[in-house]
Amino acid sequence: MIHAFLLYDSRSGSTLLSSLLNRYAGIVVTQESHFISLMLENYRDEQSMTVGGLLDLIYSEPRFCEWNVEREKLRRRLSGLEKLTYRAVIDAVFAEYLTVRGETEPEVLLIKGARHDVHLSRLRDIFPDVRFISLLRDGRAVFNSKLDMVSLTGMKMSNNVFQAAFDWKKMLRRLDDQPLIRLRFEDLLANPEYETSRLLDALCVSHAGRLVTSTQQDYYQLIGKKQKHLHKNVGNKPDRKIAVKWKDRLSPAQIQLYELICARELLENGYKLCAPRSLPFYESVKIILGQGLHWIWLKLRNISYYTFIDRSIFRKLKEKHFEQ
Repeated sequence: MIHAFLLYDSRSGSTLLSSLLNRYAGIVVTQESHFISLMLENYRDEQSMTVGGLLDLIYSEPRFCEWNVEREKLRRRLSGLEKLTYRAVIDAVFAEYLTVRGETEPEVLLIKGARHDVHLSRLRDIFPDVRFISLLRDGRAVFNSKLDMVSLTGMKMSNNVFQAAFDWKKMLRRLDDQPLIRLRFEDLLANPEYETSRLLDALCVSHAGRLVTSTQQDYYQLIGKKQKHLHKNVGNKPDRKIAVKWKDRLSPAQIQLYELICARELLENGYKLCAPRSLPFYESVKIILGQGLHWIWLKLRNISYYTFIDRSIFRKLKEKHFEQ
């Protein structure tokens, strides 16, 4: 079984792509979960892992809980392992997950989750046969899609140009010069059959594995109730207009500021710049100052959240303390 990781920014069409690929007999696409990233970030050393600690960590992740994997069954499987290693733990989790889904071992297990792009080298060590699929969407469209969208944490995904632009840049920087199977969301919308066929070739899916055995709607039904509001269009025929809706919603000043930050990355990935050349000076200054102050406030809010609620900052500081 080949393990493939889908790398993407949120609101980039990952669920659409997942629903298209999950139709094929040889591919199982997981529901979104961050449990692998959580494990790698909280256990820098395999020897420090314990069954109880792993279960507490994995089941603290709301998306994983929606996989409906029974905790006691997973506990028994983990306890039966000869040694707790990253690979053994991940394989055990996926074995239980495939059982819940009623799936046999597929040719390709496509793993959907956040922050995998941060752990590329470690994932290559864990899975020698690993494949990475990078799904990219125009950053301006990503920003537009995130506007006023509320995540599972209860916080808005992004309503700040600086935050959206720099996050998009950082993601692209992490993927620079990496051996990836690359795909643009806009190309997927324009020709979904061709792009999915190209991915099947890159993943070496057999002829039998290319038989269509389910529908896009089947994958949508797997999505947890708390996430369904984020994926209302899955199962519908891809709408090409989605790719350019940002042009009508974002203001000229927002587009200008975004392109000021990400012009090089947009052009390198085949996206044209479209900000108006003549924009009143006061409008440019107003959005730069307004969004700049808002960005600072968001940084302070996030520091507070990840320090006192999520507590991940305390964990990272603790790790650094013991590493010294």
